[in-house]
Amino acid sequence: MNCAPFKPSKWTLLFLMLAAMMILMGGAAVAPALPLISAAFPDATDTSISLIVTLPALAIAITGIFLGILSDRIGKIKVLAVSVTIFTIAGSSGYYLTTIPAILVGRFILGIGIAGIICTTSALIICYYDGISRARVLGYQAAAMGVGVLILETAGGLLAGISWNAAFLIYLLGIVILAGVLLTMREPAPLKYEAGTPDPGKKTAAHETFPVHPLLLAYSTLFMGNLLFFLMPTKFPYLIAGMEAAQTMGGNTAFTAGLFLGIGGCASAVLGIFYGRIAWRFHRYTILTTTLLAFGLGLCILGFATSLLMVGVAVILVGVGEGLLMPTILTWIAAITPQQFIGRAMGGFSVSLNIGQFASALAVVPVITLVASYGNMFLVFGCIALVLAVPYLVALIKEKYYPAPTAQDIVTAAARK
Repeated sequence: MNCAPFKPSKWTLLFLMLAAMMILMGGAAVAPALPLISAAFPDATDTSISLIVTLPALAIAITGIFLGILSDRIGKIKVLAVSVTIFTIAGSSGYYLTTIPAILVGRFILGIGIAGIICTTSALIICYYDGISRARVLGYQAAAMGVGVLILETAGGLLAGISWNAAFLIYLLGIVILAGVLLTMREPAPLKYEAGTPDPGKKTAAHETFPVHPLLLAYSTLFMGNLLFFLMPTKFPYLIAGMEAAQTMGGNTAFTAGLFLGIGGCASAVLGIFYGRIAWRFHRYTILTTTLLAFGLGLCILGFATSLLMVGVAVILVGVGEGLLMPTILTWIAAITPQQFIGRAMGGFSVSLNIGQFASALAVVPVITLVASYGNMFLVFGCIALVLAVPYLVALIKEKYYPAPTAQDIVTAAARK
């Protein structure tokens, strides 16, 4: 049931999608510039340079739950507007800051803004839309995230070709998004009726509680999926920088890396556009099994890649995995969470999403030490993704061939006794 009388327009949808572009890669928009930043600050460690991309994720993980609760209490539009403002100012601060510690402080504050954007945009979609429209718009949101990868990574690569700090100017896009939020969106009204109840006179059930345990599986799946996906913006540019084949496209390997990350974003966007149809035809476990297989195959191909064609196939597969992962988790959360708790649930979504991003940088350190090359590192994580697909495949088989008995089945069996 729609929890707000406000009827979202096409302009509302457009600016929700523009805000959604920042959810996945808002912290990684400058990823193509990382090798150039390393060269500009030779005394900085690889870990500290990687934090430029991953530190916003830590900030989101710390503040996401609180911002989700805050959006339920004071209003989602207020939190969204302030968050976009923070995003714009803190994101672009890297353009004029001249030391790694100062840049990292700005990146942490950027993460707070992104946390608010994640919580509120996803919650507003769930409040503004329902049924098949909701699944379709959540698919559009995933598509917008993919387009965000294309725009942010490609533009970041182009700007990095000018100078390493010019890449931070991409965050000025937040000015346009802020104007759209203020002009086209309204606060959803407080939920007055029980979700899914056909009788509008029936009030919200007092016994509804926040579904902690059912959400944990969804959150943990998102955590692992994003840990795998975020190997791309943090380590893929280094893989490309070391490939002889990448030199055929010119000396600007930052642009080459950004271009291929953008191709993966396009694949994610295409899946998002058609996700509404996918969600209604396939079981959740089928989609998640496919997601992890796509991640695994894509990362393994990167491990063996010796040509740009192989790289292209790999990034498309990883993009397909991400395009399926995000809307599947969001529809899962929407299906099991009472709408009066949706802001809080989206806070948990933002936390698990970004702990996965931050943990990605930490998980790489021991692996790269052991395997000694970026290609082997991608191969190791590809194998991990393939292993993670097995439990969902088992669950799918169990669901298909050994379904749980329905209430009618139980009644019939009792009658026979």
